[in-house]
Amino acid sequence: MEVICAILTALFGIGFGIFMALHPEDAIALRSRRRYTQVPEPTEEYIKLTRLEGIVVSVLCAVLLVVLLFAPQ
Repeated sequence: MEVICAILTALFGIGFGIFMALHPEDAIALRSRRRYTQVPEPTEEYIKLTRLEGIVVSVLCAVLLVVLLFAPQ
């Protein structure tokens, strides 16, 4: 049961990482809620860092998924 939960968490992490990489402005809005407050728009550098963070999250979750699927029981 724990392995199934870990696999589902890894798949969710991969999906969210891809979302962050493809739509960094929306991922930033999830964190800061800038659409509902008067926080200034994110800079291009912050958007690039968010995109990079999404790629890193996806890769780490994919590695976790491979380890969980092919680890000896």
